[in-house]
Parts: sequence; structure tokens; C-alpha cells
Amino acid sequence: MVAYRSGTDTDDDGLLRLAAAIESDSEHPLAKAIVRAGKRVGNVPTATSFTSNTGRGVEAIIDGQKFAIGGPALLRERSATIPPSIAADIEEWHERGAAVLSVLDGNQVIGALALEDDIRPEAAEAIRELNKQDIRTIMITGGAKSVAVSVGRQLGIVEVFAEVLPEDKSKTVAELQQRGLAVAMVGDGVNDALPLPRPMWA
Repeated sequence: MVAYRSGTDTDDDGLLRLAAAIESDSEHPLAKAIVRAGKRVGNVPTATSFTSNTGRGVEAIIDGQKFAIGGPALLRERSATIPPSIAADIEEWHERGAAVLSVLDGNQVIGALALEDDIRPEAAEAIRELNKQDIRTIMITGGAKSVAVSVGRQLGIVEVFAEVLPEDKSKTVAELQQRGLAVAMVGDGVNDALPLPRPMWA
């Protein structure tokens, strides 16, 4: 499910179509959901010069203007702030555990989107089985802290590291190993393919 709110004079559906245009060349599952939602509400503009910034977001040019979509890391990099007009919506989305992405025109936030999905039942079962075997489960994600904490609570994951950039995931693994833990890492995408600091069997 995709929820969306404009923080400017652009109507909400216009914001969604703009977001769909920015994400049109992305292969990320969240991007595909945004593109599908955008096409349902009208014609999606044509975007050029698509760029993906790993762990931060994506950029594209539409009608000569550069736009971007991303999460907390992108906002920090650009010192961008959320418009008061959509702050309450974003807070509500975070409380529900939704993944929130901001849409930026340059360094200005012009709106936001929330994406929610059900946790797969087999994921919870897998975590329960690992816990029964005294295998400690830890989540390392680039997602927002509120979302990660919500998902971790639902799955029974004992520790959560959120808003971690891809290049910093190996550092987090190293920190866990420095605690004396034997670490095995499982991921579902290219961002999780960074090498471990040392072999997991060391």
C-alpha cells in the first residue's frame, strides 16, 4: 500500500505521479510499487538522467529540474527538513511502522510517501525457530529506525541497527564480532553483498 501527501501547492496525485517518474528506472521493489501507484492515478511524466545513490535514494531530471526521493540518509546529507504541513502525516506513518520516503526538489522536501507491506508469515516462523536454538537474531537495515523497531518487535528480533548505509554494514558486523559473537549474515539484495570483515567461521 502506498500513501502520499504533498507539502506544496502540487496536489497529492500530482506528487505521486512525479515520484513515479523519478523512480521509473529503478529496480527496487519499493520503486516498482510507487510506479504502479502513480500510473493508476494518471499519466506519469518522462524522466531522464536517472541516478541511484546506494543507501540514500535516487535522482532524475523532469522538465529540466532535478528531483530526488530517499529516506533519512538523503535528508541528512542535504540538511533538508520536513514541511510542517505534512509532519503529522509522517509521524503517523512512522508510528504504523511504514517505510517513509521524502520527495525533494533540489534540497527542499515537497512531499512524502509511505509504503507498507505485511510481514511474511514464514519470516516470523524462521525467527522463532532460530530463537529456540539459542541463535541470536539481529537486524541491520538502511530503513528508518521506527520501521525497523516495529518490524523487529513483531518478529521477535532481539537487537536492531537502523539507518545503516550499505558501506557501514560491514562495520556493524565487525562491532558484533568484537563482542565475541560468531556472526553469519543473510541479506536479500545487492546492498547486503559487501564482504564481511573476516570469514564468518573465523
